[in-house]
Amino acid sequence: MKKAFTIIILNLLFITCLAQTDRKLFIADSITHEPIEYASIVFVGIEGGTYSNNKGVFYIPQNVEQIELSSIGYNTKTTILQKNIDTIFLFPQVYELTEAKILPIKKKRKSVELGYAQKNSIYTHMSLPGEEIAVYIPLINNENAYRLIKRVLFKERVYVARKFNLYKIDYTSVFKINFYSVAENNEIGELINTEDIVFTSDILKTTTKLDVSKYNIYMPENGIFVAVEWVGKINTESEEIMKTDIKERILPFIRTSWEIENSIVYEKRRFSKEYGYNWKKVDKNNEIIKSIKTIDKNLKEDAFYTPLISIVLE
Repeated sequence: MKKAFTIIILNLLFITCLAQTDRKLFIADSITHEPIEYASIVFVGIEGGTYSNNKGVFYIPQNVEQIELSSIGYNTKTTILQKNIDTIFLFPQVYELTEAKILPIKKKRKSVELGYAQKNSIYTHMSLPGEEIAVYIPLINNENAYRLIKRVLFKERVYVARKFNLYKIDYTSVFKINFYSVAENNEIGELINTEDIVFTSDILKTTTKLDVSKYNIYMPENGIFVAVEWVGKINTESEEIMKTDIKERILPFIRTSWEIENSIVYEKRRFSKEYGYNWKKVDKNNEIIKSIKTIDKNLKEDAFYTPLISIVLE
């Protein structure tokens, strides 16, 4: 009885704390005033951040005084929060379109898969909101240059959502697929897609196939980085972004391998002040590598960490 009473009190304190600390804000297009879905909001000066939901609504703690807002297709904005303002507008970004290269096609080509989704897996990459992992996929054959990227594939370790749901709330995880150019020395370059490519975890399977053909992204001649960005959990009833505990990972849990040689992988922690917000190469000095090698002493010193992600060209 005493234990049950303690649990009730803790739950009430949790709910009260949320009600007292969260401030509701809205992010919208400066021209159309339409909501901006799943925009990234970084807390400036302190650790943390969040995303807007599919209605442009987001919540932040009362002690946050300044935020940086960004979304694909808009100029990034840093603003000091005013007490009497609850809507923040972002200005659409103007893109300079590069000249398209169209190669003559003598005959209809078969779809081709490039990447690692068919490889064997050993571990699983389990992430928190604001994290992003990108893997380099080379062209291999020059005939594959400038072909439409039709699908993204990845191996997923499927779990029952409620197993990781402390408060027994029905939810779905939201994640994005991003494409990046390849810079000098095979470093990760600029974002290629000009709009958000958003999916939810209710479509996940052991091997998940995501149709991205409508975004008109073509395979560059020097390869491409394909990334998964974890947005967070959405309460399916209220459609709000749920707070997640630091130990509570979110779907998809992407399978990874240590058996692929010379792969190139980058990681970003969008809301981590300590991590530096920027891309970091997943090499022997990266936290991912160190933590896994601490668990598995059998891994070779020169083993490469590779998320099992592929693309299908049309």
